[in-house]
Amino acid sequence: MTKIIVPASIVAVISLALVLTGCSCSKKSNSNKLPIIPGTGTGTGTGTGGGGGIADKYTGDEGIENDPDVVFAEMFEENTLDDVKANWEEAKDDGVLSLSTDVPSNSPGTNSLLMTHTGGSGNTGGHLYSRLLPGYDQLYLRFYVKFDTACHPIHHFVHMGGYNPSSAWPQGGAGERPTGDDRLTTGIEPCGDKWRWDFYSYWMEMRGNPGGPEFWGNDFINDENFTVERGKWLCVELMMKMNSPTTDKNGEQRMWINGQDWTKDGQLVSHLLKGSPKGNWVWDSFNPDPVGTPFEGFRWRSSESLNLNFLWMLLYITTAPPGHVSKVWFDHIVVATKYIGPLK
Repeated sequence: MTKIIVPASIVAVISLALVLTGCSCSKKSNSNKLPIIPGTGTGTGTGTGGGGGIADKYTGDEGIENDPDVVFAEMFEENTLDDVKANWEEAKDDGVLSLSTDVPSNSPGTNSLLMTHTGGSGNTGGHLYSRLLPGYDQLYLRFYVKFDTACHPIHHFVHMGGYNPSSAWPQGGAGERPTGDDRLTTGIEPCGDKWRWDFYSYWMEMRGNPGGPEFWGNDFINDENFTVERGKWLCVELMMKMNSPTTDKNGEQRMWINGQDWTKDGQLVSHLLKGSPKGNWVWDSFNPDPVGTPFEGFRWRSSESLNLNFLWMLLYITTAPPGHVSKVWFDHIVVATKYIGPLK
């Protein structure tokens, strides 16, 4: 049950250390970096997602891969792991990937993908990666994920973004600010031992810190109450919209968990766009605050040749003690040009 845009014909050997250095959501420690300043109050889920999406037309996602607005879909219902890998351009396995019979409760399927990391095993996890061609100015990603209750803090997680030119495997660039015509990326992150949801973004106008010259991914929500629930299936969604014209800062990004937006101190903070939410920058962290300055928006690119053209399903763990086993399951991955929503 897979819609494939690009045949799986290229296998590249890369070093994740070149792609993913820096600490998830908190970056590398620096004595000159001010601490993240939390807002007041508590976060609560509010719904503008959860209904009216493509998934409403396809019970259990059956047939969703044939929808004209769907770009890519993976349900892991293939007979073998090799068949799954053939649907992607790059698969990093090293014994990490396997098929599992643990699926979301409302799924009609029988398989999910399990990524298992063992501390001290000599690897940092695994991934599946594919291009989304020809490239798009706005994309929605929906996937289901389940973190084992004993899962070690995750260094980096699922990413969507673009390379110019497009690449059949993940590229480097950690610690470097993009130029505006080369790349952009946003990760949906469980933020290490904080176990809270946030974005982790690289783009041409990203913020740095005074300890430079490195630039580490910027985060934006910074709410300890936006917790990652472990031991249960979760529906995670991301929307990214490119800026147009390229001189404007009207790019956007938005996150939903189980079809719900996230509010903090009375304002929607899981949707970042020009003018919203209000808050303040503390070096490379945006801290929502209703009495702060309206968010300036995203100038993701300076050239229209850069657009959204890759999906990277990633588990990257770097600090697990020897023998510690971390398990993360994935299922019902869909990428589309319109809002998708949770399984019906």
